[in-house]
Amino acid sequence: MHNTTYAGSLETSNLINPLPRFANDWISAWLQFDSGTGLLHIGAGPREWILEPVDPLKLSSAVDSGIQVQGQFNPGLKIALIPGSHQLVGSSFFRLRA
Repeated sequence: MHNTTYAGSLETSNLINPLPRFANDWISAWLQFDSGTGLLHIGAGPREWILEPVDPLKLSSAVDSGIQVQGQFNPGLKIALIPGSHQLVGSSFFRLRA
């Protein structure tokens, strides 16, 4: 048995988690996919975003064009969460880009 104590330091840059850790990173929002333009319209309170899905085919398979659905949105990560869509397309998370 060793009685050695490690006195080194941890590099905090290796411990940073790129995923959100707090509930307020995600906001409740309505989401509406426009298959004509291929853009996702997102609204929460007075704010609105119009973003392009990384995989528009997958998103169009999860929601009907022109229909608003309730979901979650993380503006910092540009990820939309559509509950239940994992049953249709295998995932409830959709990456977006400006």
